[in-house]
Amino acid sequence: MEYVSPATAAIYGIEREALLGDIKRWAAMILPEDREAAGHHMERACQGDSAIHEFRIRRNDGSFRWIKDTDFPLFDEKGKVQRVGGIAEDVTETKMAVEHQGVLLHELQHRVRNIMAMIRSTAVRSADGATNVEDYKTSLAGRLLALARVQTLLTRQANAGGSLRDILESEIGTQAHSENQYELTGPEIMLSPKAVEVLTLAFHELSTNALKYGALSVSSGKVTVTWSRFQRREKPWLAIDWIEEGGPPRPPPTRRGFGSELIEAKIPYELRGTGKTTIEPDGARCHIELRLREAESILETDAPVPTRLYGGTIDMTGAPDLSGKTILVMEDDYYVASDTAAALRGAGAVVLGPSPTVEDAIHVLENDTPSSAVLDLNLSGGGPKFAIAHRLLERGIPFVFFTGYDPDVIPDEFAHITRLQKPIALRDVVEAVSRL
Repeated sequence: MEYVSPATAAIYGIEREALLGDIKRWAAMILPEDREAAGHHMERACQGDSAIHEFRIRRNDGSFRWIKDTDFPLFDEKGKVQRVGGIAEDVTETKMAVEHQGVLLHELQHRVRNIMAMIRSTAVRSADGATNVEDYKTSLAGRLLALARVQTLLTRQANAGGSLRDILESEIGTQAHSENQYELTGPEIMLSPKAVEVLTLAFHELSTNALKYGALSVSSGKVTVTWSRFQRREKPWLAIDWIEEGGPPRPPPTRRGFGSELIEAKIPYELRGTGKTTIEPDGARCHIELRLREAESILETDAPVPTRLYGGTIDMTGAPDLSGKTILVMEDDYYVASDTAAALRGAGAVVLGPSPTVEDAIHVLENDTPSSAVLDLNLSGGGPKFAIAHRLLERGIPFVFFTGYDPDVIPDEFAHITRLQKPIALRDVVEAVSRL
């Protein structure tokens, strides 16, 4: 190498003199997996062809950079290649931006598909509790609007949650006739995205029922919500109390409805907390407890504690018979997990879990050996996880992926594994498991 410009030396993070002389000095800085291709493009320039290529280098300070190199031949008066010139451009930031955009696209696709699966489950559950078509339309529309408000809040800023007070103001304020009908008391608490999603839906159900049957249905009624931090086993927790007063007499419910399931099952399953609703003569009462991250007002949703999922089956008449099979279900969304488990039970299988976290699934595998498994890839956020897939592969237990991610997110070692893309018909899940 005869000449190195100051700009090129700066890109490579080295003194100009260190690159002069033997071209092997330049080649040594290129990562081994890119070196052969870079040499091939240099040979093309030596043969008279211009070449543009990209490769990675490792600088002396240990940092990595992406280089876009434009090589071109310099001819003598006889038309023979005398030298090769090159222009180096640091394109690291561009590469990182493109890679980041790809990650965001994968997460967006995953999020949208999960939302569609959630909408499907919400529509089915709304139909179960409706007394007529008009009632179904009203309740489903309200729940979808609440879900839309959640997405609006969560997409204002990446990985941001929301204020507990703001969520309560939004949900109760939408239903109340005036601000005098509700009172909110408690410290400022910022919730994680998952907690915002679950609690917004819970407060929507409580507010809607208060408007239909409880304190918000009359001008003299009032809803009081208080919340506070407390310590449990030296860990910070959050307690929320919803109290209605002054409402019309209300008989206790005869069945477990959408809101009760959400509070008493979805909150424990997804947020690892507790929820309990009761109906008093003048209105509803609800008590919710959730663990908070230490020294932060962000809800922790990945504590490895046992969870319980309400049972039930779905009629799978005509679907493959899974009798005698024991199937592990790993899914962090309560509704999707509940529906999947019910479908598998309806086909005759015994369901282990469902497990909302990797830790839960590991605990199950330490005590049981399933015949097969259905695995979600993204548990409690943080991108796709393959720890359980590796364990199952090592133990020879067949499984399917049940995910909103595209195939290119899955490593090559799992390329042969069936991928079920959300949302999907429950019968298709049963069909896929039957083929394992």
